[in-house]
Amino acid sequence: MSTAPARALYRRIANSVTSPITNIRRREVLLDRPADVLHADAVELAPEILDEDGEVVDGSTESQAIPHKHPMVKVEPATNRIAHREVKVRVWSEGRPDDHHAGRTVTWSMAPLFVRPVEEGEEESDPAFRGDWAQAAAGHRDRFEAPAEFAASGFSRIDQEQATTTVNATGHTAIRVNLPPIAFNAARISVQLEGEEAAVELIDLEVPGIIVIDPGHGGETDRPSSSANNATSHTSGILEKDLALDFGLRVRTALRALRVGEDRNLWVHLTRDDDTNIAGAERANLGRDVGADVLVSIHFNGFNGVARGTETLVRRRSDNVNYDEDVALAQRLNDAVYGAILARDEGAIDRGIKERQLAVLSDGDLGNTAAHHPLRSALLEVEFIDNETVDELLSINENHEQVRQEIADAIANALVDDLMKSS
Repeated sequence: MSTAPARALYRRIANSVTSPITNIRRREVLLDRPADVLHADAVELAPEILDEDGEVVDGSTESQAIPHKHPMVKVEPATNRIAHREVKVRVWSEGRPDDHHAGRTVTWSMAPLFVRPVEEGEEESDPAFRGDWAQAAAGHRDRFEAPAEFAASGFSRIDQEQATTTVNATGHTAIRVNLPPIAFNAARISVQLEGEEAAVELIDLEVPGIIVIDPGHGGETDRPSSSANNATSHTSGILEKDLALDFGLRVRTALRALRVGEDRNLWVHLTRDDDTNIAGAERANLGRDVGADVLVSIHFNGFNGVARGTETLVRRRSDNVNYDEDVALAQRLNDAVYGAILARDEGAIDRGIKERQLAVLSDGDLGNTAAHHPLRSALLEVEFIDNETVDELLSINENHEQVRQEIADAIANALVDDLMKSS
């Protein structure tokens, strides 16, 4: 910055008179400094955010104004059991040097932003945090901790809810923010500078909702707990594995559209996006490794050419640490798919929720334990494709593409609904 604007900034004409003798105007000029108005701005975030393909999301380290919710990350989610993001802040005042606030203490705090949806006629609930920091690994059970990617001066823990740092010689400070790793758990971060009466609302952070879509079967060879194909369509001859993949891709597209249209932090992973077979345990492991909230495996039934209907499977209660949550997910999916098919075919049948011991739903492979079970799962059997009417509906009739999309959209909406309403 040049010196001329700085001089102009502080000049004030205190008095101006004209000498009666010399006829020369004389001005008395005082130099004033502006009021010491504090500014605290989030200037950078870490780490970078990667999309579902492992590519860096453009601008993911840049701060945006409230109420934009910046996504948090889950690193080794099965071990750390926490979501986090680091925030770098510039503390400054107009017309002051960068080191003007150096050494001053900054106190960090947060307030909840997530509001659970309510049914029509119910009173809206207050914002609340989701989950419990005590579930996190040791060292991550506080809301704030010292950052690793940004340099921070003087980090000090006040208690579980607050911490302090100090402003460095360049006018910066930084911290790591922790939130329980549950979909859409969100917080507004505030800072209060030593000597100031009011805190400054700084930035909003949110845990992304993470969904794994598992198109069943695939490939030409059976794998452990995953056959290459089970059912074949009545007339069209379309294989279950191909129909499952088509629906999986459609659901992913529908979820990504909701991500953009509703401005949600929502990540969608597929266990397969081509004609490949994957062992059942490996499918479940993906959900564990990406820190998913929900895994749904998409399948189609085949039996005797007559049976039909929609059913959704969960692991039995005696071998399922979050049985009730899985059943709630399954019911949402089942109702959504049955409703979409019924809208097109009055012969639709609701076969309800059933229990099966399936590898893709195994708590051990999903990373669920009695103490910590973040991942809900269900296996959806959309319909019996060896039934002639069903085959015509999904693969032959002129509007079959639209019918498929309506079912996929219903699945996507049910999954987001589950993310919002689950415990």
